Amino acid sequence: MGEENIAAAYETPPPVRRLGRTLHRHRRLRIGLIQLAYVAGGIVLGLVLPRIPVGFTVPRAETTQMLFAVGAGLLSFLAIAFSLAFLVVQFGSTTYTPRLNLFYTSSKVWHDFGYMTGVLVFAFVAAYSETFLPAFGEDGSDEMSGLVPIVTLTMVIGAIVVYRNLQMRAFGSVELGAMLAEVTERGRQVLDGVYADEPPRDAGMDHGPQALPEGGREVLWAGRAGIIQDIDVPRILDAARSADAAVEIVVPIGEMVHPRTTVAVVHGAADSALDAVVLKAIRTGTARTFEQDPTLALRVLVDIALRALSPAINDPTTAVQALDCEESLLRMLVGRDLQVGEITGPRGNMRVLLTLPDWDDYVALAVDEIVEAGAGLVRIRQRVERLLRDLLALAPASRRDPLQVRLEGLTSGRPSPGLRAAPAEPAEPAEPSPSETRTS
Repeated sequence: MGEENIAAAYETPPPVRRLGRTLHRHRRLRIGLIQLAYVAGGIVLGLVLPRIPVGFTVPRAETTQMLFAVGAGLLSFLAIAFSLAFLVVQFGSTTYTPRLNLFYTSSKVWHDFGYMTGVLVFAFVAAYSETFLPAFGEDGSDEMSGLVPIVTLTMVIGAIVVYRNLQMRAFGSVELGAMLAEVTERGRQVLDGVYADEPPRDAGMDHGPQALPEGGREVLWAGRAGIIQDIDVPRILDAARSADAAVEIVVPIGEMVHPRTTVAVVHGAADSALDAVVLKAIRTGTARTFEQDPTLALRVLVDIALRALSPAINDPTTAVQALDCEESLLRMLVGRDLQVGEITGPRGNMRVLLTLPDWDDYVALAVDEIVEAGAGLVRIRQRVERLLRDLLALAPASRRDPLQVRLEGLTSGRPSPGLRAAPAEPAEPAEPSPSETRTS
């Protein structure tokens, strides 16, 4: 994607495309707010629904008993659902990799839990609605709106459907093939958002980074130590344009930052107010996430392969499956323009410079550690060799060197770039000759 196209993604209102779509901070509700919204909905519905006239009523005593039974049943139902979630998370962390956070970070999972919690709250609030009626200036009644049992039954059926979907998602999270497919799909979504489906730039043309404005002021991280999870690029872009400055983000997404660490360099702005905007636009956490991290999917796949190749597991077939998924992501990247870190304003002035991996970084991440761990396994060497040959057949001339070097190293036994050569075996001491024995 050229600088003009990236700038247009921010300057032109919807739709925000490609890099802007992925690097805009995701405004997702936190888990607690999701739960609170469903609980609040259950409270409101439980108070209002019994008072809505629909032409017929039902006995309050019998309906209250039904609501208590539904609430008590949902308590056990919810406990089973949470136990299932904890089991899946523990299984994925111990069996595959601790960075596999697909299940408990999924918004769908927490919406499911929130819905079941909301139904539980609705049942108890509706059962006690007669207690709250005097607070509304009304007298109690022995009858209740006929909507209550109908809505309750509908919500219980909905809870069963939600639990079924949650159950199937949990089973899919512990099944290797489904889990690898989901990791690959999440990685594909992030990569598709960061890199447009455009060919790489011609290496012979001058596409180097624009000159940064004179002067540079380091922006030091003022928060706690954490991993950069996402960056609100449009916010930084607007602030940099207003200050007629350029902001260089020097720490990539997915890396750890510590207090007093340089996270950005501001060029051309005398006012330090831009520093505060940059710091607020960077969100950190305790773990890497799939929101904006372009290398996390490959990192997870590599970790799964390395664990499978460890002496304790010794499962090369799982490593081969992980390599299949890696090839799917690398095939997606091999023909795309990866030089998208330079973001310009409407007049073509460079405003934000991001630190993004290049093609060699992706190949090294996907291949080198697995080659080193599985050097003695014929299946692994053959699969990596086929992966490199397949990518060589698709790669433009500017992308072939990292693949060719690794392929030659694999076939000749030389280590890949960036990896240390295996230590030589100590030589056996030579046997002394008969003449040396007689002399001694």
